[in-house]
Amino acid sequence: MKRQVPIPRENCEQLKREKETGIGYQVVSVHLKDGRDFAQVVASEGHLIAVKGYEEIPFGPDEIERIILNHKHWNFRESSDVRRRREKLDDE
Repeated sequence: MKRQVPIPRENCEQLKREKETGIGYQVVSVHLKDGRDFAQVVASEGHLIAVKGYEEIPFGPDEIERIILNHKHWNFRESSDVRRRREKLDDE
């Protein structure tokens, strides 16, 4: 199981008031205290669960300066319906 990073309380409360990007999740940008930015991060149920371009989340909760909802959508699920349909078409 991939590591999940808990969202700091103040950011979590803010995200609860915002719309979802998809069912059960939001895509956010995360700015770290050291200046690094991650534009596509999936937040769900009080945790950051995926960062585009990374197998694991490359930071911890104590490194987060701010989280901003941006809805920059991408297909982050490994076994999505779209991917399965493409694989089936490739096999034919």
